[in-house]
Amino acid sequence: MQTTEEFPFPFPPYPIQNQFMKELYKCLENAKLGIFESPTGTGKSMSIICGALKWLLDYEENQKDQLNAAISELDEQIKKCSNTCENWFSVQTQQIELNGKRQILQAKLNAILQYERERNALKETTKNTRKKKKSHSQITQNSTSKEKTENNPIEDDEKEIMEEELLLEDTQKSDSSDDENKEEEAHENIKIFFCSRTHSQLSQFIGELKKSPYSKNVSVVTLASRQNYCINKNVKKLKHLNLINECCLQLQRKKATVKDEKDLKKKKIATSCPFMPGTQNLLIGEVLAEIQDVEEIVQKGEELKTCTYYASRRAIPHTQLILVPYNSILHENTRISSGINLKGNILIIDEAHNLLEAIERMHSVSITGRNLLHCYSQLSQYQKRFQHLFSAKNVLSLCQLCFCLKKLLTVFGGSTKSNPDDINTESSPKLYKIEEFEIITEIDTVNIFELLKFIKNSRLTHKLQGFMEQYDTNLKIQKHDVRAHGVKEFLNSIKTKSIESNISNTIVNTVSDGERSNNPIMAIISFLECLKNCCADGRIFVIPGPTIGQSIIKFLLLNPAAHFHDIVRDARAVILAGGTMAPMNEFTEQLFVAAGAMPERIVTFSCDHIVPKENIICNIMTHGPSGVEFEFNFQNRQNTKLLDELGRTLLNLCNVIPAGIVVFLPSYNFEDLMYKHLEKSGIIAKLSSKKHIFREPKLASQVNETLEQYSLRIKKPQSPQNGSLLFSVVGGKLSEGLNFSDDLGRCIIIVGMPYPNIKSLELQEKIKYLNENVNSDAGQNFYENSCMKAVNQCIGRAIRHINDYSTVVLLDKRYTYKTKALPHWIQRTLIIHTTFGNMIGAIAKFFNKKRSESIKKND
Repeated sequence: MQTTEEFPFPFPPYPIQNQFMKELYKCLENAKLGIFESPTGTGKSMSIICGALKWLLDYEENQKDQLNAAISELDEQIKKCSNTCENWFSVQTQQIELNGKRQILQAKLNAILQYERERNALKETTKNTRKKKKSHSQITQNSTSKEKTENNPIEDDEKEIMEEELLLEDTQKSDSSDDENKEEEAHENIKIFFCSRTHSQLSQFIGELKKSPYSKNVSVVTLASRQNYCINKNVKKLKHLNLINECCLQLQRKKATVKDEKDLKKKKIATSCPFMPGTQNLLIGEVLAEIQDVEEIVQKGEELKTCTYYASRRAIPHTQLILVPYNSILHENTRISSGINLKGNILIIDEAHNLLEAIERMHSVSITGRNLLHCYSQLSQYQKRFQHLFSAKNVLSLCQLCFCLKKLLTVFGGSTKSNPDDINTESSPKLYKIEEFEIITEIDTVNIFELLKFIKNSRLTHKLQGFMEQYDTNLKIQKHDVRAHGVKEFLNSIKTKSIESNISNTIVNTVSDGERSNNPIMAIISFLECLKNCCADGRIFVIPGPTIGQSIIKFLLLNPAAHFHDIVRDARAVILAGGTMAPMNEFTEQLFVAAGAMPERIVTFSCDHIVPKENIICNIMTHGPSGVEFEFNFQNRQNTKLLDELGRTLLNLCNVIPAGIVVFLPSYNFEDLMYKHLEKSGIIAKLSSKKHIFREPKLASQVNETLEQYSLRIKKPQSPQNGSLLFSVVGGKLSEGLNFSDDLGRCIIIVGMPYPNIKSLELQEKIKYLNENVNSDAGQNFYENSCMKAVNQCIGRAIRHINDYSTVVLLDKRYTYKTKALPHWIQRTLIIHTTFGNMIGAIAKFFNKKRSESIKKND
């Protein structure tokens, strides 16, 4: 197909949007790996929707046209062949060959037409929704009325049933069974998988999709976890995702008649799920007929009393656009269990500026000494209770798992008889390669792959959770007292503030309800999964805490490309899109090329901002009002002269900048230090006469309330104030995903440069890995880019639409050396000021001009 010049759009697109869609169309058509940068506020989401869906519909139509053209051409050849006067044998041979080719092409065309008919038939089911809902509800009422029985006390045979529920599955049988229901597809249409970080961002994308010209002629489904989609209250109350997954799969294998929900709760017996009927076509038809977000699909599922999780998955073969959160795509096990097949399909990852870090975080796992001790205690009691009922193979596997826990505790100097509050004798953190760690802990004698296979097939996680709930045991970690004496024991008793230093029989530590509900085996399994990585791709840190329980073992993934290789290999095209993707060479070198992609397959695109140059001004300020040089490095951050100069700078800026100002600081510690100093010196009181002061809240639950108050004080200022000032933190709760448009963000001030802690062992190991495996300066570039990417995200909070205007102030002389790392649309208006007066003058002139323009417009 040729690149199209026109794209359906809900309004006349800007030139940069047209350019974006053309490049995206070309990238999908040529099966490339693209990195697309479009500044926030330029309509990136709508450009992605219209560019990608235009290509998809063109491709589907072109596929049918090509098949029809090829079949017609073969028909002509067959006709010519039958009219020829050549030898009959060669004619027959040629006809058989041509007919064979025609049959193959016709079968492909028929499969496409059949697929379209099935999808349209499912959509048609929605016309009879009300009638089917009534009949469905009647059937449900009849079935539940038949199931009502008297609530008799639980007898001995029922107790036996309960215990059977807690026994491990036969792993030999489970090996051949499939956890999830897989359906064969007659025709696998090409699909677009759109991926973003959170469900809320996917909901925003759905909102844009509904406004697009394609809202009526594409089928869309949003994939989410059981935690979001499950409508069975008894399953959903488990809260932990892994437990919900295990319980759901367990219920599906039950052949027993469905019990009444109250009876189920009383007896604590797992039965088949009442929301898994034989057909879900009605809900699938609802999903395909109209674009809906997760909440809307859940509501429809509750109305129809059918499982929304499986309905959304079974809708995948009939959909063209599938929306998924990061972890569903980037985590291989989740991808497989969700029924996502990327082979030959399109993957678009939005908000991809932190993709490398997201993959690393997703595959990095921490476990504590408390996790290990609690898990060992639970397994020991479980094994002791049912050991005589387990097969020899299951007993062996459980013993191997307990052995691993026991050996992992030795890195803290602990044992299975330790208590979480015991003093840790180890003092310094240690770093290991995977093979070194396995040898030191002696777990290299266990086949981790087989052990994890046993845990999965035996449903150990679910069984252990059931055991804990069934017997409601206060799981205890016991330690036989050795009656230690002397100075060491006395010092330990002071350190732990223990009143009872000597107990004759047993020291018991009861696990709290919160700790029990976390199910420590989940973290242990995740950590063991990490040991399957290639030895070069990760490191293991042992971080001693004050006590054994607080000590940490952490797996750190160093090579995110290791978990992106299959995606690059299988997908037709992969698009990484974001508002600030610079520096793009990070994605090229550390992700695509490292994952096995050829350099010629990688394309990049970056467009300018739609906002005119006169609507933004960026200032780098090297000195304050009294001439003190701005360099907020780690050594200077407690310099009182520098903090006083910062206070004077903020006072001057508040005098000339109207409405809202957002001040981003390098860290929470520095924000706290600065605020307390300015408060003590009286600067905060002076600032409060100009702006209402807000600080970024410590709890995420308080963010909305803070933003509402911040906005209110701007819209309805209380004299003599003329707006609000918000102290925030780079990389904090307010630096990404939030819009400070119009009066909410007339100025973004960034104090200092938010470099990560260079003394961190994890960072040092990452830098070393990049220098050794990418190129000699990759580690230093990564360190510099970590800072500037965070800065650019903060800058992007200001300008949100074409008519918006704002100023950016960078307070640190080091920014003068980093101008090329700033976004291109910021560089075009960048001014470096060595004297404070020039900067204040430029900003005052900027806002006076905007005020005059506003007055003229109103007149």
